[in-house]
Amino acid sequence: MKMIFFVESSAISYCPVCGEPLSYRDSCVRIMRLEGGMKRRFLIRRLKCSNCGRLHRELPDCLVPYKHYASEVISGVLDGIVSPDDEDSADFPCEMTMRRWHCWLEANRIRIDGYLKSTGCRLLGFSTELLESRVPLLDKLRSSRPEWLETLLRFLY
Repeated sequence: MKMIFFVESSAISYCPVCGEPLSYRDSCVRIMRLEGGMKRRFLIRRLKCSNCGRLHRELPDCLVPYKHYASEVISGVLDGIVSPDDEDSADFPCEMTMRRWHCWLEANRIRIDGYLKSTGCRLLGFSTELLESRVPLLDKLRSSRPEWLETLLRFLY
């Protein structure tokens, strides 16, 4: 028996491109892969911008945009908890996929820090000294929260 989880937010959603309200258009199935090859299916709402007409998917915290694996699996790989030698993973995710995730994080480290600093100053009222500091906020976030990837994705997306 296939189980499908329905995902819906009660919050008003706004277009990340132009800031106008989004309205429900339709739904689509999104598959989330777990460690060891297990899969879960989610029914994800697709929302359309009333101004620019772009479509956006309403993802829960456990899903990562443009990735099929659960955020917990990806952060586990990036934190070294899940490795290619791990018997639980049984080639899901494969070693090459794990390597790509590490490369993605390293290639985007400076950009991610910039987003975190910019958001901290613009939305959270942190001082402008934060923008000029060499403090790596990504490293601080990773060491302070087990769900650091989910938090980071809220800032980025």
